[in-house]
Amino acid sequence: MPRILLVDDDPDILETLRYSFEHAGFEVETASDGAAALQVARERPPAVAILDVMLPEMNGYEVSRTLKQEMRAGRMTRFPVVIITARRVASAARQEFLATWSQADATLWKPFDLGALMTQVRSLLAAPAGVPGGGQA
Repeated sequence: MPRILLVDDDPDILETLRYSFEHAGFEVETASDGAAALQVARERPPAVAILDVMLPEMNGYEVSRTLKQEMRAGRMTRFPVVIITARRVASAARQEFLATWSQADATLWKPFDLGALMTQVRSLLAAPAGVPGGGQA
């Protein structure tokens, strides 16, 4: 059973996602701030991390970037990261910069369709090793 790390400071969103992923057969760990997310991921790297952007301590972009740097350095097992955010940016160039800077494998905007999030997670888990955004590399 793949383990998902869900990170959001909104307890209602966190609980809804936790319930939905557990109901779909995933094991779920949660965190409500960026520092806690890093600690959980370092102790037990998940199959996929889903990070909100607006978090206390460190924002989701920073958490994603830190995780990806640690994976590249060989300090943790590789796993895909999905960013979820309500912060839309007007400029396509700014949006591309944030996605590139965070090194996240996918971004979904709130309000998002839960089915689309599940599909994205399953797609990332099914991607062959070594493919950008694809599971263990």
